[in-house]
Amino acid sequence: MDEDDGKSKSREKRRKKKEKEQKEQELREKEEALLDPEKVPETAEEFERMVLSSPSSSYVWIKYMAFFLEMTEIDKAREIADRALKTISFREEQEKFNVWVARLNLENLYGTRESLMSVFEQACKLNDSKKMHMQLLGIFERGGDAQVTEQFFKTLTRKFRKSCKVWLRYCTFKLRGAHPEAAGRMLERALEAIPKRKHVKLIHKFATMEYKLGSAERGRTLMEGVVVSSPKRIDLWSVFVDLELKSGHVEAARQLLERAITLKLKGRQAKFLFKKMLELEKTHGDAERVAEVKRKAREWVESNAE
Repeated sequence: MDEDDGKSKSREKRRKKKEKEQKEQELREKEEALLDPEKVPETAEEFERMVLSSPSSSYVWIKYMAFFLEMTEIDKAREIADRALKTISFREEQEKFNVWVARLNLENLYGTRESLMSVFEQACKLNDSKKMHMQLLGIFERGGDAQVTEQFFKTLTRKFRKSCKVWLRYCTFKLRGAHPEAAGRMLERALEAIPKRKHVKLIHKFATMEYKLGSAERGRTLMEGVVVSSPKRIDLWSVFVDLELKSGHVEAARQLLERAITLKLKGRQAKFLFKKMLELEKTHGDAERVAEVKRKAREWVESNAE
């Protein structure tokens, strides 16, 4: 009997020990999960612990906002955004900016136009105004309301009249619209507004958008003007070549490179162009064309040797 009691107590002791170890393991797993940066909390309490451990992380605060939005507790999500903006260190400008953007998106999806513009006005006072305007522009563009987006573009081009980035976005918007030919007229307006030093930049970027979204022929005409006016800009010749290749005009790209290597070039510029020419022929040409490029490269080196 005593022996049986001893065995029973031993089994009970082992059982309790196993239960204790299991509970400790579960506790460790929960603690590790909370410390895991990739683990998304599942309760408000878990989120509170996360924001306490990472008070300046916009990622955590925005996830917390999303947690309440999923439960359609819109006002709670707004409260979290307001807490985040008060809590995040003033030195963490980008983190605060991220929360403001999340707040704009919240109002766009769940608020009214009035509440959206109210938040936007506050955000502009406390952040880089142009960056915030571009964020709201993105929201309008994704919303698909062409009339609202058009109206906002008019505000943008008045407020940031000399911004190449703003005008390029407007031209691209026109290219994607029902009347893409209007983009050319918008480009003319842009060139009147921005400083001359930005003209080449705007034209070549707009030409790139023409190739992608509009007419390759219009894009080609613009790029031709760019390389003629800035022949020493080898980077622009390279962009032009790439645009022709991507649009399937191999011969046009080949002719551009042939023109470019006749310019007065520095050694590194010539090396860059011949390398690009060689890559083109290896991909789109044949062994004979590859050999021809190598021959021309040797001739250039010999004729330009000091």
